Amino acid sequence: MQTGEKSDSAALHRSLESVIHHNSGMWFRFVLGILKNEADAEDVIQEAVRRVLACNRSFPSEDQVRMYLGRAIGNTAFEMYNNRKRDRLRNTPVRESIPLYSETSSPDIRMEEKEEAYRKNRMLGLIEDGLKQLPSKQEEALRMTILESNGHSIRHIGAIHKIPYSTLRHRNKQGLKKMRIFLERALEEE
Repeated sequence: MQTGEKSDSAALHRSLESVIHHNSGMWFRFVLGILKNEADAEDVIQEAVRRVLACNRSFPSEDQVRMYLGRAIGNTAFEMYNNRKRDRLRNTPVRESIPLYSETSSPDIRMEEKEEAYRKNRMLGLIEDGLKQLPSKQEEALRMTILESNGHSIRHIGAIHKIPYSTLRHRNKQGLKKMRIFLERALEEE
């Protein structure tokens, strides 16, 4: 390492130390508001500092160090939040996300609803089995764009999860194609 690089690195360390000392409480509260977990908030701040140190850039002022680190902390926090949300989506069974029947007083209607619930439950079981057969990225795409879309378009969902529209659309189409084949075979076997 050359002398100039050593001094830049030392200056960055000093600037980071000062910025962290003055702003850590505010950043911690910000990240805690997103993640709702103190240990995760501390991990996010440490990871963001590690990333800033790894970039080894020189900054003209402490204010720019503060802005850069603040951006890194925000990005790291939202990255962790989105990763956890994806994991929850991936691990949520389809059956829990769809109500099967409502409570009514008429025995005839109740019997019809139970029969319909049985058919839905059987179909949801097949869908869950089919999703497990897919590659993880296609399964994730189907869960995001169909099961958890809340009426949003594929383009909007891709923007939220930072997945290019064409990539998400392709995964969605391939997943649907494989799901259709799986469901057709499963229904033929019954």
